Amino acid sequence: MSSSMAAGARVALAIGVIKWVLIAVAIIAAGMAILLPLLDPTTDYTLAVGIASAVGCLVWILFIWVLFGWFEHTLTALVTIARNTTPQFPVTYDVPPASYDQPRS
Repeated sequence: MSSSMAAGARVALAIGVIKWVLIAVAIIAAGMAILLPLLDPTTDYTLAVGIASAVGCLVWILFIWVLFGWFEHTLTALVTIARNTTPQFPVTYDVPPASYDQPRS
């Protein structure tokens, strides 16, 4: 595997790791948005704001999952295509094919 294919695979892996870290942070934020108003409700609207914030976090999670998943999948597919279409032997074009060396009759 060439270095550019290996680099592409590492970038795809990094995108996947970043995706899951962002999703974990958003899940923690959604949990905090629900739990904090339940622990200390100061007004009647505190719970509604907490639920709205949690729903916003869930929408953000879906957005992150789709967008970063698409980036990761596309880059992984491109690396796979490059890996499968790379010649297995070094191609040299300085020597003409054997058919040109034969004498004409």
